[in-house]
Amino acid sequence: MKKRSFSLKYILREIVIVSVGILLAFSINTISSQRSKRNVRAEYISSFQEDLNLNLKNLEAVTQAQREKVQNLKNVVADLKQEPINLEKTATILFKERKSPTFFPINGTFKSLVSHVDVELFSTQLKRELFNLYDTNYERTVYNGNLYDNFYVEIYDPEIRGMMDLETQKIDDLQRLTSKEFKKNLLYIIDEASSYLSLVEKSKSETKTLLDKL
Repeated sequence: MKKRSFSLKYILREIVIVSVGILLAFSINTISSQRSKRNVRAEYISSFQEDLNLNLKNLEAVTQAQREKVQNLKNVVADLKQEPINLEKTATILFKERKSPTFFPINGTFKSLVSHVDVELFSTQLKRELFNLYDTNYERTVYNGNLYDNFYVEIYDPEIRGMMDLETQKIDDLQRLTSKEFKKNLLYIIDEASSYLSLVEKSKSETKTLLDKL
């Protein structure tokens, strides 16, 4: 009886030891996993902050350029109604506005987050805002920026080349400059630039909002 009693105690003790060991190992593993997730999340946040700050800087530069473009081209439309036309001033503006900067986001961190299925590291609200910024606002801005760039290549640049000597930056076709067709194209460009500016400003606002939450 004593021998059997001793054996039962021994077995029970071993079971307790093993159980405690398993629980400790599980707890340690859980703590380690949680710490690892926190570290990965912190790395993502740091990387997102870097990307978004660069995007914000680019958005601000594009915003400034597009605001100047809209105002400058409006000035050209107004100047074309004056007699005589200040050809030197008009030529300077038209030549300068041949370039049309558009926004292309830095999105490496977002792509990495999605490809590694690490989105669960963030809250539902933050995930929603990340996808809204990158997959909606940025995508829409880039898409319209490409349309805007194509319009410049297909319409604006040929118009300028047709009326101006690009080497001397002097207008040599006054008739084309004052034509109804050119004025119509110019007004269309102003409208497109204004619409694109609104999208850029929207993306800039959303970028700032997300940065504040990170």
